Amino acid sequence: MGRCSSPRQGWRTTNEVIATLPKQRPHESSHVSNKVSSGYYNLVYLHARRKPFPAFAEIVLAVQEIWPWGEVASVEEVESRLAGRWPINLAEATIWKLVGDSLASGHLLVDLEQHTLDRILPLALLPPDAPALVPPSLPEMLEVLAPTDRSASALPELKGQIAGPTVDASALSEKQREQFHRNLRAVEQVLAGASQTSVAKASGISPSTLSRLVQRTRERGQMACLPHGSYRRRTTMHPAFQECIRRLYLLPVRLSMTAIHEHAEMREVAARLEKDAGAPVSLPSYDQVRREIHRLEKEPDLVAVREQAKALPRARSSPDSFVLSIPAPALLTQVDEHSLELYVMTPDGIAVTQRVHAAVLVCVKTAAILGAVLALGPLKEEDYMRLLKQAVEPKDRLVLQAGCEHSWPCYGKPAIVFHDRGKIFTSERARQVLVDRLGIITEQAPPYAPSAKGTVESLFRWMTQRFERRLPNTSFGVHDAKRAAEAGGMTLEELERCFIQAVVDDYQQAWDDLRRQRRCVLWEQAVAQSGVPQYLGSPDDLKLLLMRAVNRKTPHHGYQVSDDNRLSFQGRWYVCPGLLSRLAGRAFDVYFDRRDISVLYLFVDGVYVGEAYCPQFLGDRVSEWEANAMRKHDEMMAKQAREQGREVHSERSRASTQTKVRRDSSRRTQPPMGSPTRGDPSRRGPRTVSEREAQESGTPEIAARCPRF
Repeated sequence: MGRCSSPRQGWRTTNEVIATLPKQRPHESSHVSNKVSSGYYNLVYLHARRKPFPAFAEIVLAVQEIWPWGEVASVEEVESRLAGRWPINLAEATIWKLVGDSLASGHLLVDLEQHTLDRILPLALLPPDAPALVPPSLPEMLEVLAPTDRSASALPELKGQIAGPTVDASALSEKQREQFHRNLRAVEQVLAGASQTSVAKASGISPSTLSRLVQRTRERGQMACLPHGSYRRRTTMHPAFQECIRRLYLLPVRLSMTAIHEHAEMREVAARLEKDAGAPVSLPSYDQVRREIHRLEKEPDLVAVREQAKALPRARSSPDSFVLSIPAPALLTQVDEHSLELYVMTPDGIAVTQRVHAAVLVCVKTAAILGAVLALGPLKEEDYMRLLKQAVEPKDRLVLQAGCEHSWPCYGKPAIVFHDRGKIFTSERARQVLVDRLGIITEQAPPYAPSAKGTVESLFRWMTQRFERRLPNTSFGVHDAKRAAEAGGMTLEELERCFIQAVVDDYQQAWDDLRRQRRCVLWEQAVAQSGVPQYLGSPDDLKLLLMRAVNRKTPHHGYQVSDDNRLSFQGRWYVCPGLLSRLAGRAFDVYFDRRDISVLYLFVDGVYVGEAYCPQFLGDRVSEWEANAMRKHDEMMAKQAREQGREVHSERSRASTQTKVRRDSSRRTQPPMGSPTRGDPSRRGPRTVSEREAQESGTPEIAARCPRF
């Protein structure tokens, strides 16, 4: 498959698949739907299974031996012949890839327009040297159809039966009910072939009235037989005034009836008509304007434009459900993101003031969840890649870690991912990963049309009502981020555990009213019937879906080992002695999961070589958001500690300075050694506090004994 395609594109081609079918499927939910051509879904079904994998070359030789050319057999039957030789998933993937390659070369003997591919459908493969079965080509010239008489088709000749909706006469009064049944009997007799004059005489209706009833019944149905039920007087307003009223009604300012009736444009239209006709033209009355506005209010499209709705209402286009017409699981999936009014804390008790966001990938046929991830703050492309990685991988380990009571068997590679205009879904990297690497078709929903993604939108309603508001120690309704985190008291790991438990043990086990079965049972039944495409590549390649780190010091170069055995990443040291020692002096790429940055995945020239671990986290699973919150908290505490240390240091410096000043002053007051006053008590300086105060105050007695030096 090539690039991302528009949802309104009329044709779709697969790489090397020569058959093309006009695409006529809409993207509505179960209440706004159309039936889709089975041929289109068959092409998508085979395209999702044509991705090569390492064991294909070996298994396909065995398949060709046990399934000769031209033999009619189902995929389930051929798979049973390979039982015990290879894993079941690899054998089934090989058979479907062989069928897809045969279709591309025109050697598949099955009518894809009449049959839907599944594991029990009989198939036959033609030999490679057989003539190719080319689909019918489009005509070179379009035939001109003869014009048809629309009046004859619009007014068919009814033989006793009246077209149109049936009228419930029980809601009428007794007098009106009798008149309605009399008119209806008379009209049915005339339409059955009876004479109009005799019927009018027997029913007590004038021939002209009966003729008018018959004519109006052919146009409007049984409604015409109601007394005054279908009578509508044709307006005498000029079409120019009607157009002016319509234009004023659709203005963004939402003019009232009086404002429209008295608007200057109405007078301008009247003046223009009067000039063209050469006769005076009167303005419409208020009652005429009111009736015209009431008529406009009955048109939903005009009301939506007047109310400035972002999208026009979309009416039902088929009596059948679009959801129930999807033939296989994971054939069409929907993805979207949703914000939760929840906040978490780090394991150390630090509040993370970023709201929790969730992204979900759901199968439209079964409403089963293929993947669900949580993030703190707005989602990025890497979170979308984490979601895809979780969708294609088995979830046994995830269920075991969360302590779920039931299994979560919903995994596989989706054929079509239907998304909105979010940047994480329409980015260049998302296109490269989904379309180019995984071979997934991406389609974009029309703008401002949430009903186009009805399955995932209903899932978000369940997420708000059944998970967010019923969560233990929930912080729902607390709008302050820090107080909400402290009120909840949950870490991101605990919140993820509760989220996975709610998905597996509550949502997957719940009854689906539209599909009339539990969602987990729907998935198992659909997989048993049609199978689901699996990712059969190397598990190490899925690590390339994670976030790639960019070296801030040398953005155009990879990372390198520091100190021969350590790696510096985001201000933390990562170690792996045996691996990093061998990578000394070489540049390599670093990939990491935003949900767990305690481990880094190292790639050299696109080849996975190993992992490096952060000793600071002591083997704990720490997310990028929690690590940032812990770093900010540590920086704040370090700043407070530095300020306290600065205050203590200033106090010690001040005390040391005062001590030094006192010591210097005491040294200056003592006489030097050998001085005649040193041993004379009368000439010594003041030694006590009272003597020093008396000397400073100038007391004669003390001053005489304590002279100043």
